Amino acid sequence: MRNIEIMLHDGYLGNKAMLLALSGFATGNLNAKLRQGNKAFEMKDILPSTHEYIVPPLTEEEQKVAVNNNLISFMAQAPGAEKLFGVHTQ
Repeated sequence: MRNIEIMLHDGYLGNKAMLLALSGFATGNLNAKLRQGNKAFEMKDILPSTHEYIVPPLTEEEQKVAVNNNLISFMAQAPGAEKLFGVHTQ
């Protein structure tokens, strides 16, 4: 994987489509070998420098919105959450 990152930085594989294809292949391959119940690999775990290139960091406002959305999603999983919080689960 490190060689792929070096090639990307050197410009041999310089386009976004190739990065996405490689990350999908690598994560899929590693996740297929995991035992059930383990945390799945993500692109940021395998190719962290390329993840920052493709997915720029969130702004402070976007981080606040993401935290709120995660909290609402967590609360919506509780039994009866639709009545308490007015959250519609699907």
